[in-house]
Amino acid sequence: MQLLRRHWRIAVGWAVFNLLAMGAVVIAFVIVGVVAATLAGVDSATLGATVGAPVIAITPPIVWLLTGCAVHRLILRPEERGFLYLRVGPDEVRSLVALLVLSIGAAALALASVAAGRAVLPVAPRATFGVAVAAAVLAYGLSMRFGLVLPICVAEGRIDFARSWRLTRGQGWALVGMSLLSICLALLLSVLVWGGFFVLTLAVVGFRELGELAGPEGFKNHTGLFLLQAIAPFLLSPFVVAITWAPWAEAYRVLTAQPVAEPEIPA
Repeated sequence: MQLLRRHWRIAVGWAVFNLLAMGAVVIAFVIVGVVAATLAGVDSATLGATVGAPVIAITPPIVWLLTGCAVHRLILRPEERGFLYLRVGPDEVRSLVALLVLSIGAAALALASVAAGRAVLPVAPRATFGVAVAAAVLAYGLSMRFGLVLPICVAEGRIDFARSWRLTRGQGWALVGMSLLSICLALLLSVLVWGGFFVLTLAVVGFRELGELAGPEGFKNHTGLFLLQAIAPFLLSPFVVAITWAPWAEAYRVLTAQPVAEPEIPA
């Protein structure tokens, strides 16, 4: 939250960039679809289902990754301001690779827990719950130990899981508290924003028309609220990214800080 308080203008810039990036992708795909349908006779519905939907679905995570790297760069390399600390470069590639490795590891752990649960099911059906809890605890613990991998990608320009493991040794409970606090703050922000939007919508359209707001009738009768509902997630997500990514950069900065040498006292 301190980052948002000190650099709220940059956070607003990230939100606008997120919205513009998503809008640009949608507009570009619409133009490509129209051109393809006109010149090549491609069915627009088929093109949208096979190409458009995956492209539009993958755009937000990419923008979130860019925003997360910008958050780390703002904290760890503030002199490299650039355009809102946003860029597409080696830091982002390293962070993407690290996230893919972590995702593969999480998937492997999930598959192993499912296999273990199926193995113990015939012998002790109630033990499957214990297996699930143990897998969740192990996954969370490992995420704490490898949580500094992404800040290392930006601060040191390398992917180093071993260094994250070494830096977080003995810091488990502190990192758990930090991560839980950041998650709670992100959830609180989301609840406040969506709660405010719900109250505003309820005051404008009433309870009976609330369910129709997301459909064609909602766009026709309440265009402003419909568009606000559509763009709100893209405006909110950079703030959530900042709240959840910034603590890890701060943790890296603290854990790698060199101790201040005490001045020698003459005898």
